[in-house]
Amino acid sequence: MKKLTLNLIALVLLAGNAAAFDLAGMGADDIRAAQTDFRAPAPQAQRVDDLIGIDMNIRIPYATIKNGVEKVAASDRRLTIMDKNAPVAFKYGEFLRVSNIKIDQGGIIVIPTLTLKPSFAGTDKLAIRVQRIQLHASMEPSLKAAPMPAINEEEIMVQVMDVLIKGTYSAVGDFLKKKQIPMKAEDVIKLRYDKAAWTLHAQISSKVMNHFIPGGLVGELHLTGFSFNEKGLVLNIQTPQ
Repeated sequence: MKKLTLNLIALVLLAGNAAAFDLAGMGADDIRAAQTDFRAPAPQAQRVDDLIGIDMNIRIPYATIKNGVEKVAASDRRLTIMDKNAPVAFKYGEFLRVSNIKIDQGGIIVIPTLTLKPSFAGTDKLAIRVQRIQLHASMEPSLKAAPMPAINEEEIMVQVMDVLIKGTYSAVGDFLKKKQIPMKAEDVIKLRYDKAAWTLHAQISSKVMNHFIPGGLVGELHLTGFSFNEKGLVLNIQTPQ
């Protein structure tokens, strides 16, 4: 479920980058060299200090996260939002709570309630740990005659993450295709679920920004901080200091 959130973060980060221009000029040494050597001078590397710096916070409302879940559900029928009018994610004390969804795993209907602990794990990296999982499981009417299999929370969590990761990649891929950006979803956000640690790891790339912001104008943008409050997720985006 964390990836869902992470995915939405990726969509929000798609907001700048395009073409590059070489504005390097000739200095006195170049002019003197031209008296005996008429080759063009080598382009000078642009200093980071010459680029515009950005330091901003981006808030992602929980309603936006719900919209992202709906897009995932549209791409994978195994995932369903139970109540269209109720939230999917919200602040729950020091944690995030994700609920109001159900997963169909081969006729076994699982309704999970996840208590998550997201944290900033380094530049462009997030870690989202499952602190607690509550499950309600049932079987489709067509399978009522069969005995209910034992529910393994660890394996169910793997299945839930698999559904969400695939759905997230599908949603981001569709966005890139509509924007005619020649990148794959995995180039924008990489998601990996660590079963043993019950933690989803996400790494976000800023390369997609090159398709929106003119090169040589703004330094590379990176995710440098993360938090959340009653209204939504808060991302800190910065260029190198």
